[in-house]
Amino acid sequence: MKFKKIDRINMSEEIVEYIKNEILSRHLKAGQRLPSEEVLAENMGVGRGTLREALKVLIHIGLVERRNNGTFVSEGKIKPKMMLDKFRDISEMIEVRKVIEPALAGFTAKRATEETIQKLGEEVDKMKKLIKNVKEFTTSDSRFHELIFEAAGNTILEEFIKNSHELLKKNQAFVLAERYHDIMPKSLEYHEKIYKAIKLGDEQLAYSYMYEHIADVESEFMKIIEKE
Repeated sequence: MKFKKIDRINMSEEIVEYIKNEILSRHLKAGQRLPSEEVLAENMGVGRGTLREALKVLIHIGLVERRNNGTFVSEGKIKPKMMLDKFRDISEMIEVRKVIEPALAGFTAKRATEETIQKLGEEVDKMKKLIKNVKEFTTSDSRFHELIFEAAGNTILEEFIKNSHELLKKNQAFVLAERYHDIMPKSLEYHEKIYKAIKLGDEQLAYSYMYEHIADVESEFMKIIEKE
């Protein structure tokens, strides 16, 4: 494969991050032999001494190993912490959701109009029909949460979460796509519980069910990380 040129500021750190990301993203496969130090240094536009320092770090953290006079991508299991670094944006988005969305669900239970409650019910009905269609289920799931954001009546929180909308959708799509057999039935169940709590006007119950729902998403996300 072709290796990119490395800028001369903090070159050793940049090499470490670059090769680490190539391994975590599976562009460099477990067991794959890296080019010789001479070839690798030339391809990346750095000195062999700088490259050696970076390789020492990568060996220390267990991503590459020396054997048979060559350098290879380690074949051992990648540590979950490293996978969390790769998916840090999704991990942090889930943390944000755990803080904000239960509060929004509670506010919605207190402030939702009949029209909003009806629309939430319609999205739950759609999800029931789309339980085997990941893409369409995700769209309806996203719309359910958007309705709650809009109905909560807190423009600052609504604006904050909407500004993260693309990352939120990425989070939902990633977890559903990887674990849809397990998570879609549970997701539907949580949405139905949240909907019923809002319909009853029970602020505490809506808060509790939304928190449980996002915590379950977090649990499924960690299963994906551990599997990786």
